[in-house]
Amino acid sequence: MAENYYELLGVNQNASDKEIKTAYRRLARKLHPDVNPGDQRAQNQFKKVNEAYEVVGDHARRKDYDQFGDNWKHADQMRSMGRSHGRGPAGGGFNLNDLFGGGGHSAGGFADMFGGEGMRAQQQQRPPEITKHQGTIDVSLDEVYTGTSRRISIGNSGTAKRNLEVEVPKGVLDGKKIRLRPDAKTEVTLTVKVRSDKRFFREGPNLRADINVPLLDAILGGEAEVPTMTGRIALNIPAGTQNGRSFKIKGRGLPKANSDGRGDLYATIKVRLPDTLSNEEKRLYSQLRNIRNGRPPLDDLIEVLDQKEESTE
Repeated sequence: MAENYYELLGVNQNASDKEIKTAYRRLARKLHPDVNPGDQRAQNQFKKVNEAYEVVGDHARRKDYDQFGDNWKHADQMRSMGRSHGRGPAGGGFNLNDLFGGGGHSAGGFADMFGGEGMRAQQQQRPPEITKHQGTIDVSLDEVYTGTSRRISIGNSGTAKRNLEVEVPKGVLDGKKIRLRPDAKTEVTLTVKVRSDKRFFREGPNLRADINVPLLDAILGGEAEVPTMTGRIALNIPAGTQNGRSFKIKGRGLPKANSDGRGDLYATIKVRLPDTLSNEEKRLYSQLRNIRNGRPPLDDLIEVLDQKEESTE
């Protein structure tokens, strides 16, 4: 026996369109295959919920379903045959069993016509033609961080345009395929394209950022600003930090797909050399080089040379 579409969605038959849509979206998020990888039961239930929404979420189909129940797909045929019988002179209606033959007998009656093996075999022989649509969705790294939605239109010159709302989950990967089945005869495949970001380089849920640090801060220690997805933070730079060293900032990356966790942020130090030097700076750097090489500082060397010159006079 077929399941009741209203019961599948958890709403009553008098529910408003908004209530039905809200119930469907809640169940779709809960049962989506990406949220329940490997859970066949959840995936089967997801298909049933989609099938239910394709019917009761559409005004015309819902009207047929309310009138004819599980046989809503044959509503047009049933109505047309009902009109051809008309009403009797006494004002009486028609009987569905009589309409399809058999009167009170089950053989060849209504149930056989719409629920029997012959009908199922016919459906198997004639699978519905599916119209397929493809497209892309461009999202920013900030939208990957927060999750977002897009409103798209599908259709062609021969059909009316149809608007669909597409949910883009947090942590979505570049190249991810999002598939929609708004009804039994329509399939939409959208490829996610994540735009590059000048602040970060992405590695799955992890982010990398280059941080420029002045030479003296790298030598003596200091503090640097690091960009994150929610603003800048201060990073302590230890004395003697080498160029290219990376600091891991835990939990400051992107959301992990299908998880409540987050990736990490890696701040890579890029030591920035001064563009120009004053004469005083050059003298001090020269002294530092002499000290590092085990030679006397420049001032001491000049004093020794002066003493030698005086002694020769």
